[in-house]
Order: sequence, then C-alpha cells, then structure tokens
Amino acid sequence: MEDFLGPCIVVGARGMLGQDLCAALREAGTQTVEMDIPEMDITSLSSVVGVLGKIKPKLVINVAALTDVDGCESQQEQAFRVNATGPENLAMAASNLGSFLVHISTDYVFDGSKNRPYTEDDLPNPLGTYGKSKLEGELGIKRVLTTNYCIIRTQWLYGANGKNFVDTIIGAGKTNKALEIVNDQFGSPTYTVDLSAGIIKLCSIGANGIFHVTNSGYTTWSGFASKIFKLAGLDDVEIQNIDTRRLGRPAPRPLYSVLDNSRFTRLTGMKLPNWEDALGKYLSGRTV
Repeated sequence: MEDFLGPCIVVGARGMLGQDLCAALREAGTQTVEMDIPEMDITSLSSVVGVLGKIKPKLVINVAALTDVDGCESQQEQAFRVNATGPENLAMAASNLGSFLVHISTDYVFDGSKNRPYTEDDLPNPLGTYGKSKLEGELGIKRVLTTNYCIIRTQWLYGANGKNFVDTIIGAGKTNKALEIVNDQFGSPTYTVDLSAGIIKLCSIGANGIFHVTNSGYTTWSGFASKIFKLAGLDDVEIQNIDTRRLGRPAPRPLYSVLDNSRFTRLTGMKLPNWEDALGKYLSGRTV
C-alpha cells in the first residue's frame, strides 16, 4: 500500500460503509483515524478545521451522510447541512492542509430518465431533497478544490454493519409469504466490502475527479428480492410486482439509475464482482 494512504481520516466511521472501509484500510496497513459524531461535527467549519488541523491527514475519506431518502423531505435543512455544507467544510479544511479528499455520493443526483447507464459526464438532475443535497455537496467540493479530490457515486448499498434491504427483506419473508415489491426501479446492489476495495484502489493511485463504483450488473428491487429469497432458502415467498407510484413514498425516486463503471475500470484495471456473486458472499457470512 502506497504512502499516499496514510495517515488517513475516515469521517462517518461508525456507519455501515464506514465500518467495512475502516476494516479494509487497517488490513491494508494504513494508519487510520476513525471519526464520527461526537468527535467531529462536519456541519461546523470550526470543528472540522480544528480536528483535521491536529491530525494533519494526507487523506480524508467522507462516508458520512443523511441517507434517509424520505426523511430528508421532512428534514430539508438538516439534509443540506450534512450532505452539502459538511462536504464543503471538509474540502476547505483539506485545502488548507493540502490533503486529498474522497467523498461518497449517490445515483440520486440523476433523475432516472436516461434509460441507459449513467456516465460521470451525464448532467445531474436530482428529483428530491436527498439527491439535491448530495449534488450540492459535490458542487461545494468542486468550488473549493480544483484538484486533490475524488467523488465516488454508488448505489443500493448493503453490508453487515447497518440496516439494509437484504436483512430487511429476509425478515419480512420469514413472517409473510406474499410481499409487494417494486419492479420499476433499476440499479446495482452494491456490497460495502466490495465498494471499500474500490475506494481504496482509487485512493492508492490518487485518482482525481468523479467515478461511478458499484457491483457489476443490475436488477430491480423485485429481482434483488427474488435472488435474496433463493439464496436464503425462502423459495416459498411469493413476490407481487408493483410500481413505485403504488408505494406513495414522500420522496421521488429515479426509476433507472444504473451507473456506468467503465471509467473506474479503465483507470484501475479493476471490476467489482457481479451483484449476484457479491450477494452470495454476503449471505454466506450472515447469521440467518
């Protein structure tokens, strides 16, 4: 592992992605400082500058975010404070120190109307507060840093250290033999262990700019659930396909937000495993 990676601060270290990322960094021998609330408040510039100024990291990785998509609609001010002001604060502190900033963003910066995988050059057009706040976070970073930053967009995350669709749907399948699941949203389920490997690869080469990083292939939420039930031995659960409008959720969702990973693969020579293989790996280590 190159010296570029350390010392490293991971912001949002106690979240689902943060825990897997920190574990992977430690395994790689990287000197890693784990930050979360209450150690640092990313919505406060003085807090961010004070903490980073003491540690003087070469690398700052921000995986902290307000990710409750529906909750963001009723907490708009807080969503923008965490998802927009926070990353810009980190960019300002990183700029002062000459640190490299890596920031995790989302497919929700797109409106889902393209019907082909989105590249990094496609024009964002977020539909709801979550996507708008995350896009503003990206723009804030680019306003402050012309180089020395890497924005990684990903989607449909699941992992062992947080609430996720895989565990939720298995629990539902054990108590209900018929479930209504959305079949008109398309994306790539992404295992946080695999994503962590991709993040570290980009960090190790100092990749500048925006990159899309997900597990390979794509499906719908219904297709995802069907594969989960098959691998978990819950073949008797009947899935009833419904469209997104039927749910009546507060926040709009992009219907087709598959991300094109080819820029990441061209630069790194790395391709994350197919989503079905990644799911099998996750479930094989899960206590059902």
